[in-house]
Amino acid sequence: MNLSILDYVPIFENRNATDALNHTVQLAQLAEKYHFKRYWVAEHHQVYSVASSAPEMIMMSLLENTASINIGSGGIMLPHYSAYKVAEQFKILEARHPNRVDLGIGRSPSFNNVNKALNEGKNKQIDYETQLADLNTYFNDDKSSNNRFQQLIATPIIDSQPNLFLLSTSEASAKIAAKKGLPLVIALMGQSQSKIYAMIETYRRTFSANNTTQQPYIIVATFVITADDETTINALTKAFHLWLLRINYLEQPHFYPSPKFVEERGFSSRELEKIAKNENRVISGTISEVYRQLMHIQRFYNADEIMVLPHVYGEEHRERLITLLGEMQ
Repeated sequence: MNLSILDYVPIFENRNATDALNHTVQLAQLAEKYHFKRYWVAEHHQVYSVASSAPEMIMMSLLENTASINIGSGGIMLPHYSAYKVAEQFKILEARHPNRVDLGIGRSPSFNNVNKALNEGKNKQIDYETQLADLNTYFNDDKSSNNRFQQLIATPIIDSQPNLFLLSTSEASAKIAAKKGLPLVIALMGQSQSKIYAMIETYRRTFSANNTTQQPYIIVATFVITADDETTINALTKAFHLWLLRINYLEQPHFYPSPKFVEERGFSSRELEKIAKNENRVISGTISEVYRQLMHIQRFYNADEIMVLPHVYGEEHRERLITLLGEMQ
């Protein structure tokens, strides 16, 4: 089973963004040691308890501090940005570290005020498929009639290209990935199995090969919690669920809560009801239980790769989670 990592870069209680970013470098190095296939960084705006607002910036730091593992974005929310600027940024990354750069692309609008701030002054929204076509044009140094801005080249001109992936939460996005011949990334965020299965089958059925991807390629991503003992697993799971609840609260916390904080705070009856609904958003248990569930997901969806989100409290627990998974490979 091919395993990869998607990191939110959490800021833990009594830590700051510098600590979080430094730890992400260490975690990427550990993932490389255990031969994980790739290490991606998410894009989140106005989520105070994570430091991943600019994944392309974090990527350069990770690339500079690793040697072989692919480093990527999970993902760049393309509608917020100029495809031309994104192409230039990722060409710089690719120029420094050829054949190691992944560009995962999505189109989540984020919070309303974030969406407004990132799109201020724009007269109209560029069609998503048009932006994807523009990216392809820029990465191929295409000055033909395919280029909406004829003779425009995204610099620097380089010999290789970043690997493109499309993040999807709907059949519509899956169809776009298939049409463009791009690998598909689906995160398990509480959707029904039937919905995810339908998305994947739509992608497979409508896939059109391109120069870089000859066959459908599917990555399934999921939160994972595991540790050496049940007590720690339960404590980390409670902390995760409190974090998940509170990022949507009006008074959003500025840190990822510790198990001690959770134990002292407790949960309201309403929160416990919400947690029960969120239980299918995370895989938790002993390493053998977790690995068995990941294998089931891989086989059920016939996925080429499983991407693990090690979003648990504490540097040592994140490192242990990756070590336990790495030793199972």
